[in-house]
Amino acid sequence: MTDGAAAQFDRLREIMRILRSPEGCPWDREQTHASLRPFVLEETHELLEALDSG
Repeated sequence: MTDGAAAQFDRLREIMRILRSPEGCPWDREQTHASLRPFVLEETHELLEALDSG
C-alpha cells in the first residue's frame, strides 16, 4: 500500500470511529454485520456492473 493509500484508509477509519462513537450518528451506531449485509451486497453488485461496463 502506498503512503497516499494508507493515509486515505486511515482517514476512512477515523470517519468510521467518529460515526460509531457515542456522539456520532445514531443510525451508524445501531448497525451490525447482519444489518449491513444487504447494503454491502447491493454495493458489490454495483461495483461489478461498473467493472464489467469498463
